[in-house]
Amino acid sequence: MPPVPPPPGDKRPVILSILMFLFGLVLLLPGVCAVIFAGVAFSGSSSGADQFLLLWLICMAISAGGIALIVKAFR
Repeated sequence: MPPVPPPPGDKRPVILSILMFLFGLVLLLPGVCAVIFAGVAFSGSSSGADQFLLLWLICMAISAGGIALIVKAFR
């Protein structure tokens, strides 16, 4: 039996996958900065670190979206 070809509307253009990957990389940057900043903030005194917890969580959520976009670009 010959293999069944995929339906015509199932393929995504390659340029769209590349753009999704690049945008996902851009979305990873806030998380990288937040991790570095958290390491610096928690290495000293933690008195002011609690004020930035919400900002760090937002940055991590943005980075999670970037990871999801990169995974979707390769599927």
